[in-house]
Amino acid sequence: MTMYCGRLRVGEWAGSTVSKRTTIGALFAVWLALSGCAAQRPVLTQAQLEERSAADTAHYEEAIRASVDKAFRRRSQRAHSPGQSGPVTMNILAISGGGDYGAFGGGILVGWGRTPDAALRRPDFDMVTGVSAGGLTAPFAYIGSDEACLRIESFWRNPKKDWTEERSLFSAPWHASLLEIPGIEHDVRTIVDRDFAEQLAAQSKAGKVLVISATDIDLGRRHPWSVGIEAETAVNTGNLDRLRQILLASAAIPVVFPPVEIDGSLYVDGRVTANVFLRLDPRDPDSLIQRWKRAYPDTPFPPVRYWIILNNWLQSPPKTVQPRWPAILAPTEAILMRYATRTEVEWLAAEADYANSLGMDIELRVVAIPDDWRPPVPGRFQKVTMDALADLGRRMGADPSSWQLWTSPRAH
Repeated sequence: MTMYCGRLRVGEWAGSTVSKRTTIGALFAVWLALSGCAAQRPVLTQAQLEERSAADTAHYEEAIRASVDKAFRRRSQRAHSPGQSGPVTMNILAISGGGDYGAFGGGILVGWGRTPDAALRRPDFDMVTGVSAGGLTAPFAYIGSDEACLRIESFWRNPKKDWTEERSLFSAPWHASLLEIPGIEHDVRTIVDRDFAEQLAAQSKAGKVLVISATDIDLGRRHPWSVGIEAETAVNTGNLDRLRQILLASAAIPVVFPPVEIDGSLYVDGRVTANVFLRLDPRDPDSLIQRWKRAYPDTPFPPVRYWIILNNWLQSPPKTVQPRWPAILAPTEAILMRYATRTEVEWLAAEADYANSLGMDIELRVVAIPDDWRPPVPGRFQKVTMDALADLGRRMGADPSSWQLWTSPRAH
């Protein structure tokens, strides 16, 4: 057998006189060498990368400013609507990643809409953000109808065998991921149809903000998309592909799922840079608080309610780990992500505490999978587990006491 790739030529290396160890070593060498035969993206110069970085920074800052200003305009319209009296509360929702545990968030949204006390039911959010699995769920919370919430819960309850397909180990070097995701891509195309885009666009025109975040691995930073605005563009052009690509980019687990290229940059899971895409930044000149002071200097800062749905445990479940790298890798990554997520939420709580010490009215409420809950069966994308998580989410969503109050003005 002879194989060619560039200048590589391997001939008759697996003959009977070659020892098993040598054969394995040769196979591994060929495997590594052939990895260089994979399709390559154009390599930008340092100057080109710096130019792109500067443009991306400007885009990021403008997207944040535009989102904040849009939320303010919506709040102002509500404050001056007929029959409105008293301060208008701004409700902001963030949904984290969690892979197949996104079923929990879908159940939370459904149960939350069925809370017996109407005053405690799922609010009409002014702003929704999502990351990874939360990026797939966030658009439905943004639309906000019971039908939309049931639709995304149904998606999570019905994993399909073709959602993921394993690549062969020998072919892995030619690809950017260990798995293909034909079923997930198909279902995202099915969900993100024109009617869905029109519903998103309608909410955007009503002043609501939807931001979904992914990680730009070329520039090494998070990248937010204003998906409500993207939906308006998609409806106007009739092209829904970019909208679909954004959702897939946010959920592209590095190495496991294929990365997504958009506008010349390569994107992976938004969890890499921020599993909860939410900030208050009281001292940042472009933050919610500072922009409010400049826009409405004679009006007190409105009450703000932050709601965070964590599609995972806050504390990693204990288990015995064997001293082998494959057994160590998965729990290490999970622990790293949970502690980073908790730190992000604690950071936001500290910022809210600081703002409340200045006389503001900011609450932060968090709901997460209970630390004592365990999946009924092992493995990813198992319907039994995802149904159990959706059922759990429904029960907890319907019970207002499920929300942990991390900070409020009453603490000061």
